[in-house]
Amino acid sequence: MLSSLFTGPPYGIVVLPVVASISRDVFETVPAVLKESAYACGCTKWEVIRSIVIPYTRGGVIGGVMLGLGRALGETMAVTFVIGNAHRISSSLLAPGTTISASIANEFTEAVGDLYTSALMALGLILFVITFFILAIARYLLMRLDRQTRR
Repeated sequence: MLSSLFTGPPYGIVVLPVVASISRDVFETVPAVLKESAYACGCTKWEVIRSIVIPYTRGGVIGGVMLGLGRALGETMAVTFVIGNAHRISSSLLAPGTTISASIANEFTEAVGDLYTSALMALGLILFVITFFILAIARYLLMRLDRQTRR
């Protein structure tokens, strides 16, 4: 059942390097004293990561994920080249596809007639609404996390 989601060649993931890079930088900000004290108490490496590193850096990791998602939403041509620019819906997550911004960029110069132009403008509005909601959710999560750390 799950194997159909991951069939086909992987075309590349634009978000993953951004999230991994930011998360790595954030993980390095954890004071060594916290990790060393957990090791001294007998914690394993996984327990230190789960109990010390992740809670300490949760805001930065969430921020990195949101930056990566924002990059994927905002990038046009890089994402178009990476995901294959295919105008069809596939059952596989790794199959070629397209994005709203790539569709607008590729088809706007060919838009002839009011209906075609209006459809591309509607796609732009949909992209704006999606981006707005994602940023609002990210802002809410970070405000909630900030409130929890102040207690």
